[in-house]
Amino acid sequence: MKFSKGAAARIAVAAAGGLVLVGTAGAAFAAEVDGSDVDVNVQIAPVVGPGSLSLTVAGTSATLTESASGDAQVRQFDGALPTVTVTDTRDVADIPADHFWYVVGQASAFTGPGGATISPDHLGWTPKLIDGGDTGLVTEGEPVGTSEDTGDDAVGLVDKELLYTALESKTVKEGGESSWTADAALVLKTDAGVTPGAYTSKLTLSLFEDVF
Repeated sequence: MKFSKGAAARIAVAAAGGLVLVGTAGAAFAAEVDGSDVDVNVQIAPVVGPGSLSLTVAGTSATLTESASGDAQVRQFDGALPTVTVTDTRDVADIPADHFWYVVGQASAFTGPGGATISPDHLGWTPKLIDGGDTGLVTEGEPVGTSEDTGDDAVGLVDKELLYTALESKTVKEGGESSWTADAALVLKTDAGVTPGAYTSKLTLSLFEDVF
């Protein structure tokens, strides 16, 4: 079918007009007349990891109080370390057979009034195993005396001193337990002429795992 130029022009105008009308109608339809909100909820479970070896302490401070030293030249102050717990949530298969873990403690100098200090060799401890499980492979460290004492162990908590250890990480976990606890009796000994006042030291506890 053939169209004249005039007919073609009228069709083009009509088509353009149709497009304009459609566009106008669409704009009117887009006007919001009502609305409502929908809450979208999801529960995401934690990722189950391979487990870990970790340390927790049942408190953040220990207070020492004076007791009789038995020596007129020495003042003594006693206290207790908060309970220290080692937890192993690893699968037994993930623990190498030749590894062992241990907890050590190291003290900073006591700082007191007017810049007075007491060096960390004046602080000692006597570790005590609370719950070592049934394997017999978890054991407490040896007592550490102070520089006011005598003997080979009279060194204080200057270096990393052993609180307790598991001699075989894998075998201990195979025993059926997943946590083990220990604490320690703390003792501070100073000379009788120590500057009076409030003193503070930081005792850092660290957990390590090593290989034989």
